[in-house]
Amino acid sequence: MSHPLLRLLADRAGQVTLGLTLGGLALSLALWGVPVSDAADAIAAADLSWLLVVAVIFLLQQTLRAWRQAIILRCVSPEHTFRTSLSVLCVSFFLINTLPARIGELSRPLLLLERDGTPLSAGFAMVVLERAVDLLATFTMLAMVAWLVETPSQTLVIGETVVDWVALGQKTASMVLPFAVLGLAGLFFAGRSALVLLNQLAAVRLLGHLVRPLVGFAEGFVTALEAARSRAGSILALTAVIWGLTGLMYPPLAAAFGVGDLIGYGEGIGVLCVTMLATIIPSAPGFAGTYEAAFRAAVGLFGVSGGAMDAVAVGMALTFHWWVYGVQSLTAIVFLVLDRIRLTVLLERLSAQMRSSHSA
Repeated sequence: MSHPLLRLLADRAGQVTLGLTLGGLALSLALWGVPVSDAADAIAAADLSWLLVVAVIFLLQQTLRAWRQAIILRCVSPEHTFRTSLSVLCVSFFLINTLPARIGELSRPLLLLERDGTPLSAGFAMVVLERAVDLLATFTMLAMVAWLVETPSQTLVIGETVVDWVALGQKTASMVLPFAVLGLAGLFFAGRSALVLLNQLAAVRLLGHLVRPLVGFAEGFVTALEAARSRAGSILALTAVIWGLTGLMYPPLAAAFGVGDLIGYGEGIGVLCVTMLATIIPSAPGFAGTYEAAFRAAVGLFGVSGGAMDAVAVGMALTFHWWVYGVQSLTAIVFLVLDRIRLTVLLERLSAQMRSSHSA
């Protein structure tokens, strides 16, 4: 087993197995009741010109995410450039979206260390902060959709159970959103207190040998978050722009499949929220299955379901998922070539870092 990818997958065999299992089950649900030929016909009938609009909006969104990443990193690495940020983001998200069970998440800190010497602790702090801000944005958008967007039906029938999904969405957003806000505030303001506690634990005889190796990393992690606090307003504002822009990809997608009257901007934000939440769970490579199931369920809530519409929903899910994945992969290939990044070496380092983190 000499290839780094095989070693990486073997090191996380449990996560990979779980991701493949959940992805397979989700894919069967996504395709349930829809003949493959019908889904293929729906895809073949799609208007390519609208998909090009989707691609342009996605590329702009990806550029803004790189800009946000650069803003966070410049708090601790003033020499960090937007060009480096864009390269690292494109390549790392290709790995995140390709490798199963999100095991590509470590690639960004590793690439940042290699490209401009950003300490691993600062790279991890950036990833954690970015994910926390995006989670806050997701539940904020979910609350807005649940309260403001009208749907053909407020109920969803699952077997013999009738679920008022609008009420469920409102309740979920109301319960989770305050915790998301507190969690983000904790990242910005409570890190130093957690570091003091960690140092106290390091002084305990029975725990010191376990905790002491983490103190240096934690110091860099907390320092990076405290530095980013000064730019919290810019980070949050740019996050709002990023996800607001992302919602614009769904109306042209709907127009490509002839259901523009059902999926507008508000509905698109709803689909975005559902699919973002679905990608949190362990998944197969490329989020195959989980993304399609979440997408079909989401557009079904807005009327793209029943009869011939089921094939349209599946066609939309498959097209949007893999079209965007293809565009994102092309950007990664461009930077892999331009920056002479050897993918096998990166996978080797990723595998070694994961083994090191596990042993620690």
